[in-house]
Amino acid sequence: MSLAMHSHYCNNAEHRMILERSFGEWIEFFHVDTPRLSKKHELFVFFRITHPERFKTHLAALVPLLTTARDAERFRKDIYKQKAEGTLKGLVHLSAINIAFSAKGLAKLGAEGFTDDVFNNGMWEDMTYPLEGDDKTKHNGLDDQHDWFHQFTPRSGYLDGVFTITGESEKTLTDTLEMVKQTFGIGLPTPPGAAQELDKPSIQLIFQQQGHVLDDDREHFGWVDGISQPIVIGLDTDAKVEEAKKGLKPIQAGTILVGGEGDQSNHPAWANEGSFMVFRTYEQRVPEFVGWCGRNTKKIKAEGMTERAAGELRKFSSRVVGRWPNGAPLEHHPDKDPAPMLSPDPIKNKELLFAKWKDEGKDPNAEHKKLEAMNHTDAFTYNPEDQTKCPYAAHIRKCGPRDDFPNYEKHLMLRRGIPYGPVALNNEKGGGVSQHDRGLLFVSYQSSITNGFRFIQKEWANKEDKPVDFTEKMGNAAPQGIDAIIGQMPPDYRSETDVTQYEHPAPVVNLPDVEKPVPTPNKHYIPIERWVIPRGGEYFFAPSISGMQDTLCK
Repeated sequence: MSLAMHSHYCNNAEHRMILERSFGEWIEFFHVDTPRLSKKHELFVFFRITHPERFKTHLAALVPLLTTARDAERFRKDIYKQKAEGTLKGLVHLSAINIAFSAKGLAKLGAEGFTDDVFNNGMWEDMTYPLEGDDKTKHNGLDDQHDWFHQFTPRSGYLDGVFTITGESEKTLTDTLEMVKQTFGIGLPTPPGAAQELDKPSIQLIFQQQGHVLDDDREHFGWVDGISQPIVIGLDTDAKVEEAKKGLKPIQAGTILVGGEGDQSNHPAWANEGSFMVFRTYEQRVPEFVGWCGRNTKKIKAEGMTERAAGELRKFSSRVVGRWPNGAPLEHHPDKDPAPMLSPDPIKNKELLFAKWKDEGKDPNAEHKKLEAMNHTDAFTYNPEDQTKCPYAAHIRKCGPRDDFPNYEKHLMLRRGIPYGPVALNNEKGGGVSQHDRGLLFVSYQSSITNGFRFIQKEWANKEDKPVDFTEKMGNAAPQGIDAIIGQMPPDYRSETDVTQYEHPAPVVNLPDVEKPVPTPNKHYIPIERWVIPRGGEYFFAPSISGMQDTLCK
């Protein structure tokens, strides 16, 4: 019951190949509430299959190096045991490899196809908006075609697959990629006169995107990311399943794995225990987002950036997201961030807290774990009759409505994204205009793209009256609005001169005023801007090891 992956670690010595011992990154896939693997960097390498038969042989050579999530759990426990016993010496190098295929890549390998048209037609057809003269049946989304990186577009040729490589350093990514390239015949020296077919490449590398974990697992807007992850019945412990019932409901394995319990799809037998992988690049315009939040904070307008105004700015931006930056849900803490604030900078604040706890004779690590447990809780749900705590239009409520929306759990997915690009410093934020490319390399896994990623983006985030129409709860003024973070309007709505702006009138969202008790009904609507820009991606399928051995390698 696992997706395929290869992983390893070694102790020190630069000359040693990073193939000594297996370790698991895909344990995250099945045990989503366990501590995250100590990976810091991730590389997505997109490829095109140039010689299918040779590729099958090369893939078969890679498969023996792959391991399962069950194996990964054992290796992971071994690492922690060595750490606890003090027997783990030197620097620990971690690396993991996964492979996934587009519909076109699977067709080249002769695999029995899926009947899922969304997957078969790909993300370009599903997520882009038609230009004048385009066949509208071939463009079923709201992405502006001009915003996509050309490597993801049909005019650059189609992608057949992607390698996902993770590691603790950029050097590990480079070394692991070199091993993968050689496995598929790239860069191998050819002796004079040699004509061995297996020494020739079977793939063409098209495009690479690299991400890295930010301090404290934050995304670029400044919020701790990845907190709300579903617990999977049969893959997570019974204790985790019981705890999950207090908030985000546990899901059946078939919500994530093809052929798992609860999966009602009619996919080929070889695809069982695999999962559909969505890859999507989202650019984040951080200075523009900060500027918008500031312009909508009344105390900043009246007082400038005073301590009171900074507190109101933090509260306003947290209402947009639905959590405080450290993760505490507004549903539990609607008025004040429960995390002690010794500095507005989260990393500096953490340093000051550790120093304070140490001065008080407390164990800083233990205190931080208690604070994290409170902030990172997922044990809450929403009252559909009320938005005085978490606004109906908040990002986490639009994309994860919980009890607002009956049977919402069928639309959950596992998110495994990672940020890319440099952190925005205060001088860049203060300038109000992005000076660097940064954002999120979004990855999700689900047994159905239609029920998972696609439903959340198109039906919940993009529609102003979804997941549930709360117009009546707001005095019949208007619905709550699209998701202010990732919600989309057709490209016709955007400004021709500024990618972050909409033409007047801009779409609005209902965000209760932070200066006074939230009125019921609330009619406080705010025009939004465009701070998250989709730059393209693709739909892939990550097969099980048996699926590769028995079908894709044959």
